[in-house]
Amino acid sequence: MKKIFKILFLVLSVSFTESALASSGAYLAGRQAFSDHNFVAASKLQAKSVSVDPSNSKLLESLMISIIAQGSVGKATTIAETHKIDGNLSQISQMILSAAMIKEGQNKTLLNFLNNSDEITPILKDLLSAWILMGLEDEVNANRIFAKIAQVQGMGQFANFHRAMSQLAAGKIEQAERTFSLIHKDQGNPTRRSVIFHTKILLFQGRFAEAQTLLEKWFGPTFDPEIEELFLNATNEKSYPKNSFFKTKIAIADVFHSIANLISKEADPTFTLIYSRLAQYLNADHTDATLMSADLLVELGQFDLAIKEYEKLSSSHPQFFASELGRAEALRVSGNEKSAIKVLTKLTQQYPSSANGFRILGNHYRRLEAYDQAEISYGEAIELLEQKGEAGWFLYYVRGITRERLDIWDLAEKDFRKALLLNPNQPQVLNYLGYSLIEKNDKLDEALDMIERAVKESPDSGYIVDSLGWGYYKLGQYEKAVPNLERAAELMPIDPIVNDHLGDVYWMVGRKTEAEFQWRRALSFDPEEEEIERIKKKLKVGLTQVLQDESEDPELSVK
Repeated sequence: MKKIFKILFLVLSVSFTESALASSGAYLAGRQAFSDHNFVAASKLQAKSVSVDPSNSKLLESLMISIIAQGSVGKATTIAETHKIDGNLSQISQMILSAAMIKEGQNKTLLNFLNNSDEITPILKDLLSAWILMGLEDEVNANRIFAKIAQVQGMGQFANFHRAMSQLAAGKIEQAERTFSLIHKDQGNPTRRSVIFHTKILLFQGRFAEAQTLLEKWFGPTFDPEIEELFLNATNEKSYPKNSFFKTKIAIADVFHSIANLISKEADPTFTLIYSRLAQYLNADHTDATLMSADLLVELGQFDLAIKEYEKLSSSHPQFFASELGRAEALRVSGNEKSAIKVLTKLTQQYPSSANGFRILGNHYRRLEAYDQAEISYGEAIELLEQKGEAGWFLYYVRGITRERLDIWDLAEKDFRKALLLNPNQPQVLNYLGYSLIEKNDKLDEALDMIERAVKESPDSGYIVDSLGWGYYKLGQYEKAVPNLERAAELMPIDPIVNDHLGDVYWMVGRKTEAEFQWRRALSFDPEEEEIERIKKKLKVGLTQVLQDESEDPELSVK
């Protein structure tokens, strides 16, 4: 694997050549914009620098990256052609020119180009060569390359996916189906795209029951809108037209998209974005590549560019639901939570049977502390899932939180207990319910037992360890509380609540100087406004007086 990717990330080591440009305002600003992933601003500034130093290959390369990141591959191709004339072909230039030759149908020219390339990463070179050979009816050499890729540890399924897709693009539908069957007969983890194209072949062949079984195996029992449409086609015995399968010129976009998927967890997102953008360039209808580009742009903080990609899908598209979820997330991360809620609200109206839409809408409302609306949205999601017997613990848990915040405790407790019924040792639920019961002086023995169980399940969670210590404190068991609250403070040293709690228990065991130190630490970590006043009062008159003023017994002994 390492050998295959040995030069995969070279392009991201781009560093501008020091020259007369080093003191240029446009150069410095462009360099900063590029570093900030502000590709729109970077490309404008880099273009100015290139006009001053047109032979600077590093500048040209960074300009191409900024342009491709925006989706303007054709524009970048012109720059790459300049590199070609100069005889100075970098990795990024060769990738762009390869894509351009594919788009223009220059398959034999590309094969020769790849054979003489010393910059393109081996996996890309091999896949492009194999695809083109398959399209040129040279199956022997194509399969030889696929077999070579498959020999690399962990790459067998990847190689077979490309073998199947290249066979399909070359019109070898029966061969493609057999290759897909090899992928999907085991218990591996095939890509979504692999299962979808296998399903489409089965629909084309009239093997409707097998198509249903395949979808249920890998996506069931609950389907998203795109898979639901395929499943309905299988149920209604609706065939998939042969002319809907892409030819090599377009289908080879999957080479770039699948490499983007392959490297996405390790590579810099800018480099992954280059691959997904090249996939879009070759196949404008490659929705998975479009959504991947959008997701990467969100990760890079380029929200306007991301939203532009999400908006490319029409409301009738099978993946419109996924694109709108992505658009809502982009709006949320960019700070526009209210617009995100508008998108999600409209989406739940368009897809009223999708529990996932209501769940995500509930999460957005909860973040805004609009608990009444969150409670309604979670309720809709739970009702839809209960009808199918698929409601999980988490939805009951988050609805329980919203009901607790709305002071509907009876219903909140009911939700928490339902969550525990479904997942008896879930530490978050055990902690939240146990802590809430202690705060209410209710079912104290059971509450403490819940938190102790939560700590066993999640011993390194500062919040949960703090809850256990605070539970002992509320029960008047101060000596037991001390080590737990000290441990919580180690796990969460800058949390104001944890430091405040530790100060309180220190006070109760007579360690008053240490208590005051912890309260001062708590103040330095930006606690809630109401807590600031209470902590300041404790520093002034002591915890004993504060508790007396609040009509509590400083020698706390809860019944």
